[in-house]
Amino acid sequence: MLVARRFRWVLGGILVLAFLLRVGARAASGSAFFWKNSYIFYYDLAQSLASGRGYAWANGKPTVFRVPFYSIFVAAATQGRQDFWALLIAQALVSTGTVACAAALAWRFFGRRAALAAAALTALYPYYLWHDTSLQETGLLTFLTVFATVLLFATQQSRGLALAASTGLVFGLAILTRSIVLPFAVFAVAWLIVRDPYRHALGKRIATALLCGAALTATLSPWLIRNHGLTGRWTLSSEFGAALYFGNNAHTFDFYPQRTIDLSAAAAFGSLTADDEAALNAIRKDEVARSAWFRQRGMEYILANPGGFITGAIRKNLAAFGVVPSPRHDWKTDLIQGGSYGIILVLALVGMWRTRARWRDFVPVYANFILFAGITGVLWGHSSHRAFLDVYLIIFASGVVVAAYAKITGASPSARAPHPA
Repeated sequence: MLVARRFRWVLGGILVLAFLLRVGARAASGSAFFWKNSYIFYYDLAQSLASGRGYAWANGKPTVFRVPFYSIFVAAATQGRQDFWALLIAQALVSTGTVACAAALAWRFFGRRAALAAAALTALYPYYLWHDTSLQETGLLTFLTVFATVLLFATQQSRGLALAASTGLVFGLAILTRSIVLPFAVFAVAWLIVRDPYRHALGKRIATALLCGAALTATLSPWLIRNHGLTGRWTLSSEFGAALYFGNNAHTFDFYPQRTIDLSAAAAFGSLTADDEAALNAIRKDEVARSAWFRQRGMEYILANPGGFITGAIRKNLAAFGVVPSPRHDWKTDLIQGGSYGIILVLALVGMWRTRARWRDFVPVYANFILFAGITGVLWGHSSHRAFLDVYLIIFASGVVVAAYAKITGASPSARAPHPA
């Protein structure tokens, strides 16, 4: 009882520290810096939602360009006002939730000490500490995906119907934050059917998977129905075509990955022929048709350059998973972000190797990495796109930290003991 109470107090202290660090770091830079260095279109969409004009650009035109949940979150936090403090506190709380989820997964995988180590590492991880309070969706995405993963493992263990529905709901919200989560969510639903170590009957496994999938579908349905009414097509967003083309054309690597993909995209736009520009101009008011046009051009390039596509996929994944940040920043930022990520990556790889005999316990986590790597190879990716996976690296690293501490101090190790409940 005393150990459990001490654990709760220490974990609570880490969570409070995580929140204060995030608020303090962002507040120190000031609101002017925040708004100047943000993806301001998220705020424009949030302001449109808060004003009752729906999910539309500042000119009032409805859009399906990007999935809406982050803008909904911003609208709820700010009520459409340029309220720096309200958004900062809301996002700091979300990021603190990521710290709590890291502790929950580490406890399940490696024990109580690893939970505290994972919480501390996540609380202090420079990328999360700073970027989770930026005006971008990465912090919310990281929280929702790791929270969904926590619920997924809990559902596998208990097979509770409420847990299964909650898992589907949170996965749906994650997809509505960034659509690339969809393949992982589908995998997660299917994984619930697989025979588990808790000896649940096949019927129970199928029931929880179906309920999880139904909740996921129900969460996505309003957005899909809205987009179908707007465009006549069932689509999550109109981003895919342009992303495929920007990641697969003769100019993709002109600037990327050392610099932002936006520069390579501009070069690709600049190389369009007069006929291409005329074709795009003819469908300028149809986002989905433009996406289809870019998708076709991207596929044509891939089919015409299969070898280049494969080598390009490798380069894209090296950019996303590499220690040197993509795109590059000033040397201090690169050193802090790249150095902290590099240390966590090495420790995580050691942790994965140490626990290789338990690989079945971690299948959803590994699948998340594999699916992201596949998507990155087909499209493209910067370091920021990979950042939502760093929390799982931290969890594996925490097991190594605990084992090393136990070896040094002579304490009984718990890094190999999964949480029993």
